[in-house]
Formats: sequence, C-alpha cells, structure tokens
Amino acid sequence: MSNNNIVRKSNPKDLRSIYQIEKDVFDSEHWTYSMIANESGNGIGKATWVIEEPPNILGYCMSRSFGNEVNILNMAIESSSQGKGVGRFLLEYVLSLVPTKSSVLLEVKQGNLNAIKLYKSLGFQEISLRSSYYKDGTSALVMCLEH
Repeated sequence: MSNNNIVRKSNPKDLRSIYQIEKDVFDSEHWTYSMIANESGNGIGKATWVIEEPPNILGYCMSRSFGNEVNILNMAIESSSQGKGVGRFLLEYVLSLVPTKSSVLLEVKQGNLNAIKLYKSLGFQEISLRSSYYKDGTSALVMCLEH
C-alpha cells in the first residue's frame, strides 16, 4: 500500500468510480448506480468513505449507524489493489470512528475467504448464516465486532 493513500468521505463526484469498482468486483451481483447514489447521499446515520491514491479511488466502504449499532452495508477494493492492505487500512479507519460499546455487523459471501480472513483478523466473529442470501444461491455469514 502506498503512503499517499488517504481516506475521506465520498462526494457526488466519486459515484462513477464507486460504481465502476462495484461492477468490477461484484460482477452480476453488483448494486445499481441508483442504489449507490442513494446510499452515498446525505442521510441520518449514513456514511460512505473512499480510499484513494490521488487522483484514483481504490475502494469504498458504506455504513449506517443506528444508536450503538453500525452496519457495514457494502465495501469493495478495486481488483488491482486487493491483497495490498488497502481494505484493511480503510476498514480500520472506519472502525476507529465507531463509538465504544457499539456493535459492528456485516454480511459476507460464505465463499469470500479473503474478506472473511480480513474481518476475523480485525476481531469480527461469525454469529449466524443467512442461507441462499445472494442471487446465485450462496449463503451469507453474518459477522459481528463488539467495539
């Protein structure tokens, strides 16, 4: 990972880059542009963070907060930056903003072993399974971090 990487809140100019990463990483199961635009918009408890090596966005993390619960809704790192610590850096940043005595929840495709390994290394634990959660019939692991 480059020392030039920065994490910042997303803005409307980032939407095309976020959408392109989303399509490339999640292929046929990607969110639509309007879903990303809606989630990235201003709203109570909504936050979308991007990590960039200016001027290129390398990834994003979308979350929603409800009191002492934070849900990581969507996160992806562009393919050429995966495995280089970029996702860890972004997620550690987002987690550093979570208030103490909070729970952080996320769902991850059961076969996404690299993501599961990252989440476990940051202290997330598997708490349940959502059978046939994704379009392709794959189940999702629900993971939680008590912060």
